[in-house]
Amino acid sequence: MRSALARGLVLLLLFCGVSYMVGCNRFFYYPTSREYRAPSDLDVPVEEVRFRSEDGTELHGWLLKPGEDRAAVGTVVHFHGNARNLTAHVGLVDWLAGRGFNVFLFDYRGYGKSGGRPKRSGVIADSRAALAYIRGREDIDGDRLLVLGQSLGGACALAALGEGSTEGVRAVAIDSSFLSYRNVANSVLGGTFLTKPLVWLTVTSDHDPEDSLAELEGVPLLFIHGDADGLVRISNGLELFEAAPEPKRFLKVPGARHLHAIEGPTKDQLVKFFSEALED
Repeated sequence: MRSALARGLVLLLLFCGVSYMVGCNRFFYYPTSREYRAPSDLDVPVEEVRFRSEDGTELHGWLLKPGEDRAAVGTVVHFHGNARNLTAHVGLVDWLAGRGFNVFLFDYRGYGKSGGRPKRSGVIADSRAALAYIRGREDIDGDRLLVLGQSLGGACALAALGEGSTEGVRAVAIDSSFLSYRNVANSVLGGTFLTKPLVWLTVTSDHDPEDSLAELEGVPLLFIHGDADGLVRISNGLELFEAAPEPKRFLKVPGARHLHAIEGPTKDQLVKFFSEALED
């Protein structure tokens, strides 16, 4: 009786897990088209831009500038996390424009006003296209680029750089991210002996950040993670940091939850990291 009940519980867990995880896109991507903030809501100039991904998919972005009469010290390319769209994430980075940086945000396919539907290969292609677009603008110094990737955006940024080019990129900051899709999915589901084979069957390993890290050797890397992150645990961030090449630094933010690590004094440390990289 007990063994039958145990088997039933295991099958139930497996069924629920497969239903939840089926299709890695459904697990990792949660886009919306709602506009959470408009350009007029920001205290800095905003240019709305359109550009195309490698397969022709039209993508949408915002370019934030320090001010009409203020030259930018560099350009931060922001890769946002998996939920909503850039209009919800802009509040995490618009302050950088106030510190003298251009800030380029864009939506992956299926997010916001970007066309298409999200899938991993397409999202990574969009990330490469965003870097190529900003490098190609005549009003942007393509030799003074900085990258900030948050959560899923950290994985996208690393893959885009490793599979594409690091040309012009002076430094990379990764906030609350992970080394591999399977590892983070297993961690989110509890990391038990039941979840690991389930994740192995339902989540692919293509475009994993770990496959791109070697290509970033020599580029200054800053990894930021809150030790109270309940979504992407700090152990995932440490795993990513340990696998990364030098030069690198890990910044643990006590008490910070997911996507709340870059607040208060951490902002100053991020600006210092970017500014020092631009001095080299």
